[in-house]
Amino acid sequence: MNPQFFQPLWDFLGIKGWDAYSVFEWIPFVLSFPITYLVTRFIPIDLRKMYLNQVWMFYTGILGSKLFHILFDERLGLYLSVVKTSGLLALLKQEFLMPWKGGQVFYGGILTGLAGGTLLGWFLYRGRDRWLNIVRTYDIVVFTFYMMSALGRVGCFLQGCCYGAISETFGLVFPARSAAAFGLYRQGLLESPYLPTPPLIPTQLIEVFTSGSIFIFLLIRLPKAPSLWTGYFAWHALMFHAAARFLIEFLRIDNRGGFGIFSTSQWIALIVAAVLIGIRVWKKPHLHPSSV
Repeated sequence: MNPQFFQPLWDFLGIKGWDAYSVFEWIPFVLSFPITYLVTRFIPIDLRKMYLNQVWMFYTGILGSKLFHILFDERLGLYLSVVKTSGLLALLKQEFLMPWKGGQVFYGGILTGLAGGTLLGWFLYRGRDRWLNIVRTYDIVVFTFYMMSALGRVGCFLQGCCYGAISETFGLVFPARSAAAFGLYRQGLLESPYLPTPPLIPTQLIEVFTSGSIFIFLLIRLPKAPSLWTGYFAWHALMFHAAARFLIEFLRIDNRGGFGIFSTSQWIALIVAAVLIGIRVWKKPHLHPSSV
């Protein structure tokens, strides 16, 4: 629970280095390439085009996660104040040229990443198999999405963001000056951000477990890919995540926006689940290996 977890290593190497949050965003990006190579051994697609689309999806996804953070995490007023004092270009430079520096919404990332991949895939692929290859792209990229989510939440845990409710029975204390301490202070639940937090449910580690479990499920099923319908991996990964995220949101108390009785992520999870069920019902009579 220390955002400077890697600082001793940076001091040893004599470099400035990154905080833990940034490290756990970039490590998964590097790992995504060998993972994609492995997956494409079982799900056939042009590897060069897949790598190109993967990098594009990573960047569009991280831009989308930042945009969702600005719009839906109850921080819009803060960012509008940046525009008023420094101008729109300053905000774009600060938040969108290097959007990986903190403040992201996972659902924003995955939805805009898939949208970006669909757009680029439309130009990369031609002919009657265009949509088949686009859906194969979804199947492949969810492996890296959920590996990134599992490792990225470790960064959230060390940073102290995305924290859960106060709990004496199942809670961990986050240190003073952590993101959790500042968040609780803004919510009126802590006298000072320079004090340790009360025990908080480590929802970050719960998400490490759920995303990691999805990733392991995908790997276990990967050898069966030639006999499974196209879209199988993306459908199951997104459905499992929607269910898990909907439940985990009940344990969180950080400001992340919402409408009515549900948070923004819960509404998105419900919409994603409904769309996935609709797709399954619509396509079920036609599902067979190598079909959408």
